[in-house]
Amino acid sequence: MIIACFEGLLYFGIVFAFAFATGAARVLVFAPRLGVAVSVFLEVPILIAASWIVARYLLRNQSFSIAQRVVMGVTAFTLTMASEAALAYMMRGESITDWAWAVATPLGLVGLAGQIAFGAMPIFVGRSRLGLSPRG
Repeated sequence: MIIACFEGLLYFGIVFAFAFATGAARVLVFAPRLGVAVSVFLEVPILIAASWIVARYLLRNQSFSIAQRVVMGVTAFTLTMASEAALAYMMRGESITDWAWAVATPLGLVGLAGQIAFGAMPIFVGRSRLGLSPRG
């Protein structure tokens, strides 16, 4: 399971760096021109596609069980949520409560759905190679 946690850390790091860049572009370039909602709806599918690509790349030579894939995804998701809360505090001065309320808004829930898809992605990529092994 240690390797699955390490893969989750790598998965988080790569996708989070990409998401940070797309988030900056969303806020600075696209939101002023297209509006916040449209910008979020454009960004989320891009991040889900990036998640799929990165998870597939990291798992290409791994024979992880479903449990190991879940650990990888949960590790990455947990790090993402903690990082989001920390960045909200450091960059916008939001408390954890303020951040949680922002996540509970309609646009926040769209982002959360994307983050859940990101966390679940390791379970689904390369699934056909998993077979129906009872070790799962």
